[in-house]
Amino acid sequence: MTIGDLEKVKKAAKNEKALEIKVKNKYTGEIISTFKADTRETLRAKIQKIAKYAKSLAQSDKFERVAWLGKVARKIRFKKKELKNIIVAEGGLPIKYAEWEISIVYNGFKFCDWYFQFYEDKVLEDIEGQRFSKIEYHPHGVTVGITPRNTPISLPLYFLGACYLTGNPAIIKPSTACPTTFSTVFQMMQEMNNPLFDGYEIAISPGDMAIDEFIQNQLVKTFLCITASHTAKDILLRYAKYLKKSIDNSMGVKLFTMPMKHFVFEMAGNDAGIILPGVNIERVAKWNVAASFTNSGQQCFSMKRIIIHQDIYDEYVEALLREIDKIKLGDPMDPTVDIGPLGSRKILMMMEIMVEDAKKYGAKILCGAKKIDTGEDYGLFYYPTLVEIDSKLCQDLATAPFLWREEAFGPVRSVTKAKDIDDAIKLANNSNYGMRAVAYATNPSDIQKLKSELDAGNIFINTKPMIVDISFPLGGIKDSSYPPGLKYYPRELVWPKFIHDATSKNINKIS
Repeated sequence: MTIGDLEKVKKAAKNEKALEIKVKNKYTGEIISTFKADTRETLRAKIQKIAKYAKSLAQSDKFERVAWLGKVARKIRFKKKELKNIIVAEGGLPIKYAEWEISIVYNGFKFCDWYFQFYEDKVLEDIEGQRFSKIEYHPHGVTVGITPRNTPISLPLYFLGACYLTGNPAIIKPSTACPTTFSTVFQMMQEMNNPLFDGYEIAISPGDMAIDEFIQNQLVKTFLCITASHTAKDILLRYAKYLKKSIDNSMGVKLFTMPMKHFVFEMAGNDAGIILPGVNIERVAKWNVAASFTNSGQQCFSMKRIIIHQDIYDEYVEALLREIDKIKLGDPMDPTVDIGPLGSRKILMMMEIMVEDAKKYGAKILCGAKKIDTGEDYGLFYYPTLVEIDSKLCQDLATAPFLWREEAFGPVRSVTKAKDIDDAIKLANNSNYGMRAVAYATNPSDIQKLKSELDAGNIFINTKPMIVDISFPLGGIKDSSYPPGLKYYPRELVWPKFIHDATSKNINKIS
């Protein structure tokens, strides 16, 4: 073997090692699974394979698709114990919340025909009372779904289930930080011997490389992604650059040779919670803490900015601190633990940065601001933290503390005093995000004002704000969703076709 040959072997070995993705237990650091990552070539082959099933899926019976998803729901329920253990290990989600995430999938698949109302064919009556027209809904075709680390099972399966329900072939890319749960369920679904399921694939691949392939591959029609708004904007910029490269000037004008894709993004939330006088302070504070710190606050729809009327401010903050003091950190397999390890060192660093930045503004740290740092990429904790921010600092968004401006995707929350309901609404709306807003009030006129004036896609009044089921849409306004607005994903995966058939009226005239 020559020196040149030896170098080639070393390079090949290095590349092969780089393609291996090791998934660690977020609490112990133990390697729980190893995956060989997809390359551009394997991703392309998977897309080509599933594209062949577009026609058979589109022509399949929707009731048979519903029945099969119901079978999947039952299988998931039977495997619940195994799946919970995987979710806890790779996601760091406490076991009592892992069951909650599985229940979302189970109910979504079991009752998936509920979504029919959004894309059932509709006969239209025109202005003359004639019924010659109708709207039909057809699947877009090959869909890619990119899901985040904080939901190992619910969002990957929501994407896959929505695609199957609507007859779209799909390739789902879970986060490389936690692909084991979805991979386990995907394998289970493959073993159910459904020929149509050959139209689905899983992509385990570094995000940048996969996104480039999804953008450039012309077989891909729809791009679903749940991510930070800044990442979504970067994806759109990359798409724009690729579109620019496809320009053909041969006819003397700019002609883009690459067709448009359908992009759907659900992005960050910096949700506000408003608390007004007259409410049960202890009960609302309990709900508030659960909404703020479940899964270590690593949820896009967590309550992040807590805005309290000045008349009850001190009393409510004391109630919050009492509830926060009850939160238990530790081994996520312990059913009494409320907060497990953070998903990454990046999150730990971001929490520290946000707290330190708030201090520079004179913000008061009411509790927390402590960490457990193993020096590794596992066993990382940040204690539940409450930061008091003066409302004067929040008036100008451009100069407000980082903690107020951006989503704290971890266990750090802010409290701010409002003079009255108008001030509270103004503070809540002073954000680049608009996913959810939560409010607690007893005065009917205040409740109506909150519902009509809060700028968010989802408004929750006097209830537990972490409610999630298939009847609740995702998305929001501003930088929380693109295109802006609420979304039921099955509706996003079909396109309407208008058909006007006047044969019965005109057949004699045209025969």
